[in-house]
Amino acid sequence: MREAGLIPEPKSYGPLGHLPLIDGNQPTLTLCKLAEQYGPIYRLRFPGISSLVVSGHKLVAEVCDITRFDKHVYNELQNVRAFGGDGLFTSHTTEPNWRKAHTILLPTFSKQAMKDYHPMMLDIALQLIHKWARLNPNESIDVPEDMTRLTLDTIGICGFNYRFNSFYRQDHSPFIVSMVRALNEAMQKSSRLNIQNFFMVKTKRQFQTDIDTMFTLVDKIIEERKAQGNQGENDLLSRMLNGKDPDTGEGLDDENIRYQIITFLIAGHETTSGLLSFALYFLLKHPEVLSKAYEEVDQILVSPIPTYQQVLQLKYIRMILNESLRLWPTAPGFDLFAKEDTLICGQYQLRKGDSVSVLLPQLHRDKEAWGDDADEFRPERFADPSNVPNHAYKPFGNGERACIGMQFALYEGTLVLGMILQQFKLIDHLNYQLNVKQTLTLKPGDFQMRVQLRHTNQIASMPTGAAAVMQNETEQHMSTNKKEIAPAHRAPVESARFTPMLVLYGSNLGTSEGIAHQLASQARLCGFRSEAAPLHDYVGRLPKEGAVLIVTASYNGRPPKNGASFVKWLGETRPRELEGVQYAVLGCGDRNWANTYQSVPTFIDEQLERAGGTRLALRGEADAGGEFEQQVHTWIDAMWNNVKQAFGVEENRPEDNSDQVQNAIHVQVMSRLSTLPLVRNHDAFFAVVQQNRVHHIASDKACTWQLEIALPHGITYRKGDILGVLPVNSQAIIDRVVRRFQLQAEDQILVSANEHHESAHFPRDLPISIQDLLRYCVQLEEPATPDQLRVLAAYTICPPHKRELEALLEDKSYQEQIRNKRISMLHLLETYEACELPFDKYLQLLSPLQPEYYPIDNDSERNSLQINIDGKDAASIPGQIEYNGSTSTFLAMCDPGDDILIFIQAEKPAVQHV
Repeated sequence: MREAGLIPEPKSYGPLGHLPLIDGNQPTLTLCKLAEQYGPIYRLRFPGISSLVVSGHKLVAEVCDITRFDKHVYNELQNVRAFGGDGLFTSHTTEPNWRKAHTILLPTFSKQAMKDYHPMMLDIALQLIHKWARLNPNESIDVPEDMTRLTLDTIGICGFNYRFNSFYRQDHSPFIVSMVRALNEAMQKSSRLNIQNFFMVKTKRQFQTDIDTMFTLVDKIIEERKAQGNQGENDLLSRMLNGKDPDTGEGLDDENIRYQIITFLIAGHETTSGLLSFALYFLLKHPEVLSKAYEEVDQILVSPIPTYQQVLQLKYIRMILNESLRLWPTAPGFDLFAKEDTLICGQYQLRKGDSVSVLLPQLHRDKEAWGDDADEFRPERFADPSNVPNHAYKPFGNGERACIGMQFALYEGTLVLGMILQQFKLIDHLNYQLNVKQTLTLKPGDFQMRVQLRHTNQIASMPTGAAAVMQNETEQHMSTNKKEIAPAHRAPVESARFTPMLVLYGSNLGTSEGIAHQLASQARLCGFRSEAAPLHDYVGRLPKEGAVLIVTASYNGRPPKNGASFVKWLGETRPRELEGVQYAVLGCGDRNWANTYQSVPTFIDEQLERAGGTRLALRGEADAGGEFEQQVHTWIDAMWNNVKQAFGVEENRPEDNSDQVQNAIHVQVMSRLSTLPLVRNHDAFFAVVQQNRVHHIASDKACTWQLEIALPHGITYRKGDILGVLPVNSQAIIDRVVRRFQLQAEDQILVSANEHHESAHFPRDLPISIQDLLRYCVQLEEPATPDQLRVLAAYTICPPHKRELEALLEDKSYQEQIRNKRISMLHLLETYEACELPFDKYLQLLSPLQPEYYPIDNDSERNSLQINIDGKDAASIPGQIEYNGSTSTFLAMCDPGDDILIFIQAEKPAVQHV
């Protein structure tokens, strides 16, 4: 009987330790055989090092506790650092570039990013499909070879807009040849003694030559992108070159960008190509699974080219991929080290610094976790992600050091496997027997098969190249437009004016932040006084007036970076401390990771109620692996209904007999403005100022203006009706913006924001001049918010100026220097020229312009109306104009004959001028 706490180990070979036991060509298979012999934990010793190998799910659960263990860069990875440096995969967690790069690059793997990558993935997948479709019936396919070509080209085009064109060349790219050889040497080097490595001069020379080949190509990619300037790309390379870490304000240096590119080219194709190869092997060997896969594909992929939404519906294909990763995880393990002395499973003592290897193929076959059929291929075990055993499935690693490209790999795999099955019958003509080949990753070696088109004349009707991608983008765009995250034309809720609505977000990838901003934008269009902010801005100060909406995600079961302090504070609140807070929570997540799905949103929702808050709507769940947009849409509709009831507000409904108004709109609105949401949402039209005179001036410079406005023919009103005036920004302020960003005001731009971002006030995917965009869409003179200050500081490259901006975030400084003086973001940009904020980011940070409302003071005896405006005279201060409300300022400066955009609403008792 084994002594409690005694860790077993194989017989050693003197100073060589256990090195002779390891097959250098298949080390993972050797470790699995040893696990079958010695159990879920055993020790291996090599010259100079010792490591534990664990594969039981209970042991793995303990060593995956990130408070006690961290990633260990083991020997093979140390060797890869020769060309991977401090890239995400080979860096230590304590290295500054790891956290900086992780923060900057994380948003490029969001749900929205997958939608953006879809056309590019489709482009490369079609190249594979067309190659296979043109093969002769007796020609075989080298599956791992073609999957490598596919996945390399995919990460090349999606990540760096670089085409390896692997399907258009006989041999592999020199980069791939050098990379594979270097990876193989990195692994083999660890299985040799130091004295052996010392004398392998030719091998070392080849290793360095391969590294130089990789560096040459990557440096060329970087230089070409820098030379062409910012062309609006939003890929990995763009983020590497232009992204800033919000904590430090720093970007990535060129050397680290080189390492990151190599890291993604390795990890982005090696593991996914192995995954697709194993999946095709399992389908050939399990005809019943293949039959079900064909059935799902035929039901969902009804068009020649899959759309993004269709790919998300391929649930069984995703289950096949998950099960393939379970039995043969292409990255077969990860290593950890103990941060302090610790005891695992109550009996095994580890010292600080001890290393632990998690053996994934064995973990994924742990019968105690998976059942007696753990060795069988059964995709249905992933039908309900909540049934996946906790800590028994780790194909992408653990915690914050898990693979950042997980969603990219799974989405690409689902798309490609679905397209292969849509087009081809799979034929196992050699009765292939699995031979696992290992470099840094696992693949089925020497795996060949044949394919046959499923339908005659199929190749003649198959879309090709750019035309197919363009067709798919058009269909996808039309589909997206049919499903807005939030209703884009919700009528203004007039009685909601003055009602505050705070929308808070916790977001690492940007999805929750985008939804929060759009909610805030929609709330403003509906008449609420709203703003969006990160959760950490409201630690200890949740407002008890109005509504508080929270949109947040979990990240490996932990709060997002900008929500951690909020969650900590919320957990320490006392009962009844938050009485008066009226809230609703929407959680974003992915049900495929059931162990941590919705953990943070659930905690926030429950803690707010425990502390006395009033729930305005049931917590919503949006599943990135499901009908995400529809789930968000459903929650928002229910939330709006509850909010209206809670605050006693009603939506305006247009009159049925409004033909005259509609005709007037058609005639009067200038075509270049008819697409502006602010104009469209309010059915606004042009009218002409007839008179503008000052009625009264008080000693404190307060004054009253009276405006008389001529109406177009056919427009009627009654005394007491409400005039809405759409504000515009002055030419002077527009000129300042154009000058600061070195733009041409007459140039046309296209705003193509995704549906999660605050963009309801911009004309979507329609050309508009910079002049009109700045004049009619955004607030240019509002005081800068703390959130805006943080972004300005992050983009400021001069350290002293950066510190000055950060100092303004202190509460007293902010109130005195920014809010009280109403210092705008534009004013700060003019003051701090070292702030390199891009124009698109500037637009994203600006609030939309909102109409102001005035009671009509005269009867409609003539075709004009009168309104009175109360406010302060815009008196001049040297170099500065006193702010008094955008619309009031605009109206005060109108001359007779000027055009203004207005709309008229029937009398509403609750309306008052703001």
